[in-house]
Amino acid sequence: MVKGKAAEIRRRKPSQARSRRAVDAIIEASAQVLERRGYQGATTNRIAERAGVSVGTLYQYFNNKDEIFDALIEREAAIFLHNVEESISGPEVENRPAIRKLLEAAYASDHLVLGVRQVMRNLPSQAYSERNRAIRREMHSLVLRFFEQRGAIPGSDDLSLVADVFIAQCEGMTYLGRLSRDTHELVDILTDSLHRYLFGPET
Repeated sequence: MVKGKAAEIRRRKPSQARSRRAVDAIIEASAQVLERRGYQGATTNRIAERAGVSVGTLYQYFNNKDEIFDALIEREAAIFLHNVEESISGPEVENRPAIRKLLEAAYASDHLVLGVRQVMRNLPSQAYSERNRAIRREMHSLVLRFFEQRGAIPGSDDLSLVADVFIAQCEGMTYLGRLSRDTHELVDILTDSLHRYLFGPET
């Protein structure tokens, strides 16, 4: 958890299985409401209704919707980074399918990643900024490990920089691309582009 006044989470800790289920339902409902309604439309009333709990129950565990979204980001970051880590292939897998496997894991929850970015844009607090930086640092470490396991990259001896370019190209296509693409198309485009950049067309 990010330290500092901006990141203080005062929510009640669920101590029983029933309480844990209620908290999990609220967090999951917040993801669904965020996807459908956006940040402004994701009110605590709508989240509680979607979770099947009363607003009073929601406020037993969270003081406001931003605390719910903090818990959502924490959960999704852990799942996202775990999935990426599990997808890292060793040198026995050819370059193109290895890149595709990594990208497919990274984009498996792309719709929610976009929603989380929306939360962060609306809450540019120190806490959310630091959480985002922490996620990026961990992602960089994982992508760097991917390249270290694959060996030399033609034309580059700075694998840390290669990892930075890899991540930047993915973010650029995802968040700044002019054309709307579904996840499958985006993975296709990025696989071809990154493979060509890293290894050339024939590798």
